[in-house]
Amino acid sequence: MLGCLVVMTRFAAATRLSNFLDLIYPPECAWCQAPCELTERLCAGCRARFVSGYYRCHRCAAPLPQVLPNHDCARCRQAKWRFTRVVTLATYRGDMRRAIISMKRNRFEPLRRAMADLLGQQLLLEPQHTDALPLLIPVPYHWSHAFSSSTNTAELLAQGIATTSGWPIAQRIVRRIRKTSKQGMLSWAERKTNVRHAFSVKSPDGIQGRQVWLVDDVMTSGATAAELARLLLKAGAAQVNVAVVARGTGVRESGANVAKQ
Repeated sequence: MLGCLVVMTRFAAATRLSNFLDLIYPPECAWCQAPCELTERLCAGCRARFVSGYYRCHRCAAPLPQVLPNHDCARCRQAKWRFTRVVTLATYRGDMRRAIISMKRNRFEPLRRAMADLLGQQLLLEPQHTDALPLLIPVPYHWSHAFSSSTNTAELLAQGIATTSGWPIAQRIVRRIRKTSKQGMLSWAERKTNVRHAFSVKSPDGIQGRQVWLVDDVMTSGATAAELARLLLKAGAAQVNVAVVARGTGVRESGANVAKQ
């Protein structure tokens, strides 16, 4: 009984301290720094800004004119994707483009977590096609990326999505065995060749019969996701989908950093 009273007292004290700190330092939106709800990382306006209901291909999430059917698109039929579906928050334009660029820096961890939360919430709305929980696999970087100044965005996003969704994350099942050129510097035809045989499945037993979600910040040509989906399905995955914060369109804005894929 005494132990329970001590725990309850400490919990009440911690709650009062948290409420007091919220009064002095109100929670701020990770993007615009406006006050926001304690349980939210973004204010209502920024959540609406970053979760776009744009008309898209149901399969690859490419933007489409509303006069076209969206069950698939010409590029899907031409590319013969091995992945089943792409889920994204918005297109790689405007504020979303600026947010993606910022997320690559360590000091923007709250923004990265906010985007992971939003993407995780979207994934929970997707149907599950196996009895086991879907498996999150971040698109792997080459080991030399550890010496760069940018973060491992894909891995950090996957960790955030795992926290939001409760889905397991597998960070070592797939690895990048060859350093590739930056996809954004290549033509769309060259991107497919650039990533061919750049990855390997290290532990195929971990994906047997599983629904897999590849996680990254941006998808543009789809070449990286397509190559990884090919390998994972060959290794025994039941289905491979793609979850990205933004869907690139191949159209560059003035001053924009090019998208990875």
